[in-house]
Amino acid sequence: MAEIAWGWPEIAVVLMWRLAPKGVVITRRDLGRLPVDRVLLEDRRETEIRLTWISIEEAQARTKPLTVAHEKASVSELQGRWQKIAVVLLWKLAKNGVTLTQADREAVPADQRLLAHGHADDIEYRFVPHAEAVRIERFERDNEGRIITERTRL
Repeated sequence: MAEIAWGWPEIAVVLMWRLAPKGVVITRRDLGRLPVDRVLLEDRRETEIRLTWISIEEAQARTKPLTVAHEKASVSELQGRWQKIAVVLLWKLAKNGVTLTQADREAVPADQRLLAHGHADDIEYRFVPHAEAVRIERFERDNEGRIITERTRL
């Protein structure tokens, strides 16, 4: 039986659309509110991915011992960033967990893009139409790091 093989970027986008289709702001305070007595359980099945919070003791009971001394878990830096977004979003908006299915993935509009806009103490995530995303991308590419001033006639 094959399981759903979505990567964390895909999970994060589907979660975002399901839990906050109009957008959400993640703050430093949200990061600090993550539980220290719980871990996220990612249970992948053939037709769904269940994301729930369980106690550390329960997680330890479910964990098999490492069979090789050098064996360790690894997640790419990019995957890790998306996983962090998903974890904070899940704790902020669905503390009881959530089950994602293919229907949730198909509900994300193909004509929308996820925009991340960083501020001093938070990051705003929202979905924007593709054309707006292209316009914002061009503006950022052409003006990033430059001071924009208006010239006045003398």
